Amino acid sequence: MFSRLALTTTGLACASAAALVFLPLAVIFDPLVQQVASQVPADHWLDILWDLFSEENPEDTLTTLLHLLWTIGVLVCILPVTVTALLGAGTRMRNFAFYAGATGVLAAAIPWILRSSRIGERAFQPSSAEAHLTIILFLTGAFAGTIFWLIAGRDTDFSRRARGWLSDQKNG
Repeated sequence: MFSRLALTTTGLACASAAALVFLPLAVIFDPLVQQVASQVPADHWLDILWDLFSEENPEDTLTTLLHLLWTIGVLVCILPVTVTALLGAGTRMRNFAFYAGATGVLAAAIPWILRSSRIGERAFQPSSAEAHLTIILFLTGAFAGTIFWLIAGRDTDFSRRARGWLSDQKNG
């Protein structure tokens, strides 16, 4: 049991870390994001950063920015793979499609769930950029689910292996 807990914890840590690396890289190297960013001059990005941190209290701005990044990281990169791992352990699921697919769907659905909690007329009218971002979030979740499955999801039936080993020892 301890080995299963250690393997699951290691899998969750590695999958979450991989998603935390994958998401910003996917956004930075995404062709649509590059197309939009290339139309904005480089000095304009510096102006935005300068304006952002030249407020009366730059510490509040930095705190808000870090809080936003933390929230996105937890909701998109850590929570979906953790929920999927718990569901997979509870149902003794070993299927790759379950871990990659469920994690991807949860990662892509979380912004939509949060958005639907707000009452407004535009709550269910996605733009093409939002739909594109949903695909990036799904790929991030699927990547995290794949990493978890490779580390801890493939062989969740430790009791079968232990029974076989113990039965060989008793018979021998």
